[in-house]
Amino acid sequence: MSKIQVKVTLLTPEINYVDQYNAIFHPDQNEITYKEKDDTKTKINTKALKLRRENEKLIMEYKFVENSTTVGKVFLKDFSKKIELKINTKKIKQNTNNLEIEYELENEIYKYKIEVL
Repeated sequence: MSKIQVKVTLLTPEINYVDQYNAIFHPDQNEITYKEKDDTKTKINTKALKLRRENEKLIMEYKFVENSTTVGKVFLKDFSKKIELKINTKKIKQNTNNLEIEYELENEIYKYKIEVL
């Protein structure tokens, strides 16, 4: 386990979000974990390409497979309700310090990028 700095970018039709976080890299699990400013705990598995976000309102789990459609799960805590969403992963670009995923969700294109600084 080592402490690292990451830069996270999320581009959607409505959002152009870029921020830096203190993160923890777990090399044995291929996971980077960081806490966003709103206390959302985010975990990305860089090998299995799974993204998990959790806060007081929801738990979101997405799996990305390039050129494939997968099912993302969102659990709404207040309502004890699980919603499934189809995720169409368009492109995955990965190297040692960066991971960039372009995907379609609800007919909108999203780009998620995490860079180790």
